[in-house]
Amino acid sequence: MATRQSELEKILGKMADELPDPDWVALVDDNGLIVSCIPESPVVGQDLIAGMTAASIIMAERVLDEIDGGQMRFTSIAGSKRQMLSVVLSRDRVLAIGIGPEVPAQATFASLTRWVPEILKVLSKSYVTS
Repeated sequence: MATRQSELEKILGKMADELPDPDWVALVDDNGLIVSCIPESPVVGQDLIAGMTAASIIMAERVLDEIDGGQMRFTSIAGSKRQMLSVVLSRDRVLAIGIGPEVPAQATFASLTRWVPEILKVLSKSYVTS
């Protein structure tokens, strides 16, 4: 029997396969905790991914509030070695993607368009354990 976790891992894995050489694809909850992550042991620790995702969301919301930018959809923070894209899926879920610095954030949009609805479907589905 499929579990929510196994379904999320499957979808995040398929998304990671489509993305241009991701370092991680992680689903983070509103408490700043990893719900699911591909790979299980990314190059940056899961605790750092969760913490930096939460920090990027807080920063982006503050900036958008100051400039009257409306509701946040995503944020991208790029450095010389790596970048992190944080995509708001719902009030309590964020998708964090680590990719190389040379990859334009827009290169992830086709995969996001394909897989985000599937992630949301799994999150809304009721799973019963026996």
